[in-house]
Amino acid sequence: MSEHDTSPNLDNLFAAYTSGGPLVVPPGVAAARQVARRRRTARIVASGVLAAVLVATPAFAGTWLDREPPVPPAGTPTPTSPATTAPTPSICDSAFAIRCESPSVTSSPAAPPPNGRIGEKELGNATLDLPAWPAYLREHCPTGRVRFSDGRAQLSPDADLQVKILQVVHADLDRDGAPETAALINCGGLEMSESRVLAFDRNQSDAIVTTGLVVAETGDIAGIQRIRPAGSAVEAEVVDFSSDGIPDSLAQHQWRAYSWSGASFVQSGGPTVFPANPRITDLSISGGQLRLARVDDDQAEGVLSLIIGNQGPQPATEPQVRVHFPAGFDVTPLPRGCSRFVSSDRTITLTCRLAALAVTETVALDLSVSVRRPGLGAGKAGEYRATVFWSGSEGATYPEPNGTHRNSLVTDSLIVTD
Repeated sequence: MSEHDTSPNLDNLFAAYTSGGPLVVPPGVAAARQVARRRRTARIVASGVLAAVLVATPAFAGTWLDREPPVPPAGTPTPTSPATTAPTPSICDSAFAIRCESPSVTSSPAAPPPNGRIGEKELGNATLDLPAWPAYLREHCPTGRVRFSDGRAQLSPDADLQVKILQVVHADLDRDGAPETAALINCGGLEMSESRVLAFDRNQSDAIVTTGLVVAETGDIAGIQRIRPAGSAVEAEVVDFSSDGIPDSLAQHQWRAYSWSGASFVQSGGPTVFPANPRITDLSISGGQLRLARVDDDQAEGVLSLIIGNQGPQPATEPQVRVHFPAGFDVTPLPRGCSRFVSSDRTITLTCRLAALAVTETVALDLSVSVRRPGLGAGKAGEYRATVFWSGSEGATYPEPNGTHRNSLVTDSLIVTD
């Protein structure tokens, strides 16, 4: 028998493996394998064949190379692979490995983003972080951690101003697949009011947190009327004029969109400025130095002529002139449509209602002014201040076009001459 006849028939073994048959060989072959194993280093061709078989079945490689398989008694059924506590050697660590690929790493799924949809009732009874209000409201409107009840909060029970949640909408503002909440909030009272839009979300602990300030009454925005969701943005209806007593029809309205940039909210749509408002008009007033002639040592008199005009672009239905004089001065007789108010410090305020002014029309207002003081001497006796404005039906002053306020006021000297 040749040396090669003592080695196992590899073709038969491979065929048995692929067909599912037993891999155990008869006892006579097991004895011959001991000799074949000592001489394996000289058989390069056989090793190459073994490598191909071992790549196909790592378990078979471990059994074949590490030790001889035990010979079962005759009639013993083919055993199934028992569970083992020892790890099976990786074929990638074997000297016979031909090609290995790194196993894919399965990462645990990321936690879903918090649901930031907060209802108006829940938001109105939560503790919220409110950024600081403008300087003129900071002593009246609460900031920082503020506890709301029924959608309201205030610094104290007797505070003049109150913070209110006016409207709540929902949108996926940070585009994380979960909705957030935007709220229109106002702090106001009888004499002052201001609105802003804030965004809220929940953190991983389900607590309500403030995302940021969406839009406030800054620049040419004089008021915020309402809000609405628009995709991943919030749209706000803003106006160029907003005040008690001014008809809503006077203001211009725009919808402007605001989106989260990753650090803050920025305008992402809609107009950025208001055009000149065609519903308001530019009123002007002019006058000059008033020289009063002395009547005696205690009194002087003179006539102050004021010129009021309408520069357009529309008629002014109810223009008014208001003139302030220092103590000791008076206007007699009062012109038609004028009334006098004397303050506690004896200063005089004269208010005169004029007839409607068409565009480019002017009118003169002549005031007979006198001053009475003991020992009145010649020289400057004070200053007057006159303003023109358009008053609404409830007494509020109509605004003027931007940049036209200076011509609505005149101040000059009151001089007594000999």
